[in-house]
Amino acid sequence: MGAATASTSLIAPLRARLKAWALRRQGRDVLPVKLQARRVYILPTSAGWTFALLLGVMFIAGMNYGNGLALLFTFWLTGFALVAMVQTQRALTGITVHAAAALPAHAGDGVMLRLTVRETASVQDLRISADQTASAADAAASGTGGHAGELLLPLPAPRRGRWQAPPLRLATTAPFGLFRAWTWLTPEVSTLVYPAARGTRRPPDTEAAEAGGMLPRPGHDELAWLRDFREGDSPRQVAWKAYARGQPLLVREYHGAGARRLEFDFDALPDLDGEARLSQLTRWVVDASAAGAHWTLRLPRTGPLSGSGKDHRDLCLEHLALFGTGSRVR
Repeated sequence: MGAATASTSLIAPLRARLKAWALRRQGRDVLPVKLQARRVYILPTSAGWTFALLLGVMFIAGMNYGNGLALLFTFWLTGFALVAMVQTQRALTGITVHAAAALPAHAGDGVMLRLTVRETASVQDLRISADQTASAADAAASGTGGHAGELLLPLPAPRRGRWQAPPLRLATTAPFGLFRAWTWLTPEVSTLVYPAARGTRRPPDTEAAEAGGMLPRPGHDELAWLRDFREGDSPRQVAWKAYARGQPLLVREYHGAGARRLEFDFDALPDLDGEARLSQLTRWVVDASAAGAHWTLRLPRTGPLSGSGKDHRDLCLEHLALFGTGSRVR
């Protein structure tokens, strides 16, 4: 174990330097891009090194015993290995990367990167990875067979804010598995990472209603949605009929003439730290959007954001994602 660790610690800096050299050499990619031979790198796989060792042993044995048949077989296998090397390199050459995109996500959930490629021939084990961290390298790689398709790669997104795709490694070991050919891709792909939707606080209008200000009145308010039961909810709002049918405890939320519009205020959560406030506000925004409600989001140094629907939800989530990061909302 110690020897393996020492070997890894020696090889990792060398790999990092070679990667940095390759990225400087090719520059940033502007999609679509067609892969040329000059940017495709190739090395034997573990099976390839074992095959090379076997050829060496066969050659030494053939020379030692003067066995022409063994030498002929060795040279034939060497020619096969050279052909395999050329074929593996050609498997990547000519591939066109058409587009790359990533959808917004919440912090901790991970971003799904989608790469659209078109191949000159069927490549069954085309793989994509990112080695920004060990976990990212192990996390994924999904391939596509045939002449066109998509490669999917989940990447970590531990913090909110604007997310930028790391350099990507596109690789294949086709057709024989003796060599691995790879290239680096650096597409300009960015997306937003929203705060994690966490928090158990109830929306402010519900708290006011429970205090006796505005309770739902049949004929004036309409049922907006059913949400999970939270500690402190009034038993009068529990959907007992749904519970009797075997569903979990759900609470009725109302909107209408007798209900207040939802107001989510950053400054109304003074007992929480900044990130916890953003997570709670995100939870409320997501729930209100799912219910089709109307809400207003208030953040420091930002005017009130009032509205409803998916577009308003996305705008609010963008403000929450970029709050305090120095990045401007588009």
